[in-house]
Amino acid sequence: MILGALLLLVVGSADLVRVARLGRAAATVVVLVLWGALAAVAVTGLGVPWWWAVVVAGFAAVWLATTSAKADVRRASGILPGIGVLVVVAVSLVSGPLLFEARGFLVDWHASAPPAVGAVPLETLVFALGALVFLIESSNIIVRAALRPAVEESDAADAALAVAAAEADGAPRQSAASEREASAPPRRHWWSRPTAPVAAPVPIPDLKGGRLIGPLERLLIVALTLAGALPIVAGVFAAKGIVRFPEISADGARGSKAEYFLVGSLVSWSLALALAGGIWISAQS
Repeated sequence: MILGALLLLVVGSADLVRVARLGRAAATVVVLVLWGALAAVAVTGLGVPWWWAVVVAGFAAVWLATTSAKADVRRASGILPGIGVLVVVAVSLVSGPLLFEARGFLVDWHASAPPAVGAVPLETLVFALGALVFLIESSNIIVRAALRPAVEESDAADAALAVAAAEADGAPRQSAASEREASAPPRRHWWSRPTAPVAAPVPIPDLKGGRLIGPLERLLIVALTLAGALPIVAGVFAAKGIVRFPEISADGARGSKAEYFLVGSLVSWSLALALAGGIWISAQS
């Protein structure tokens, strides 16, 4: 399971660097330094063989090459890289003890740590750290990848509606001067009685901040799940639906926002619950 934790750490740390708005060269240098430091700690502190550290770095490099950290859902990568990482982590939870024996300065430190820390297996601590780092930004990438088909379908529906509306409107296109004249406000004369302007309906804006809300929500779900507060977790799910209800109800009959909300929320919650289950499994083994 240490290998799975190491994979979550190297992937999560690289994604945090990718969203830090550094230049490409600077981000590459920072990622390489971080990966080198993590590999050194894993080899000398946990007894991970160096070839396994190279394999983990290879998986992480494939992740970086096949995913995008941009917030635009339409430019998101496919869902397969995320599934691949989760499969590798799941396999490591089962086969971790069979690959190598943990030893090193971190193992020695854990043996002499205070009871509050020493009571928790070192593998669990490392896996929890990797899971928390992965849930911050890397999980956002997986959520956007899951949302891309729904967004593309919605865009296609919008385009089809626009084409149908244009075909149904058989009136010839006005000239630019006519359009300006039609869009200009009516002229008022001294004998005309001013009328109060009619207030246009204020649209309900899309809620922003999902890039920050998602990680906080996932970390909260992990903490509450491990604490056994499952009713509070259900309350968090319900509260999110209530907060999003005005935005969803304003979407009309199409329901694309409802689908967007359901897909994104379910994928995000599933990631949080899956990694919380991984932490629990590592504590029991």
